[in-house]
Amino acid sequence: MAEIDVQIGMLAPDFTLPDTEDGHFHLKDELANGPKILLFYPTDFGIVCSLEMRTFQGMRDEFDSREIGIIGISRNSIITHKQWMESMRFHIRLLSDEAGSVCERYAGLQDSGLLKGHPRRAIFILDRVGIIRYVWIARAEGLTPPFEEVMDKAKSLEL
Repeated sequence: MAEIDVQIGMLAPDFTLPDTEDGHFHLKDELANGPKILLFYPTDFGIVCSLEMRTFQGMRDEFDSREIGIIGISRNSIITHKQWMESMRFHIRLLSDEAGSVCERYAGLQDSGLLKGHPRRAIFILDRVGIIRYVWIARAEGLTPPFEEVMDKAKSLEL
């Protein structure tokens, strides 16, 4: 597994990826609208991935009230993302990184097992300038994020 070069306190690397809103998400431009929580996850329709998105969907009101955007990123296609969102009845903006370059740079790709080549589950909280204020990266498959910790860190951001 490659060494992750994205750390707390550094400026988040910029990227542009296609999104489920029929456009493209350009990080630098989107930060002008407020802080972002980047959720890297292995795959659409996965049990833990579905639990994670449903949990964050339930937390959306709190994030929305603070103008913090929640963004999910995996290597799945936009078509698959939209099918998953519809079947799970959640609405979180999802980005498609089919090449895996953004996922690899931020979260790293899993190097063994059934999910080899898929992104590791990870969360990055960025302030509106793009400074990384929080990082959580799962060290094993099947781990769920520390949801309360993410919420507490998001609430501590100066808006």
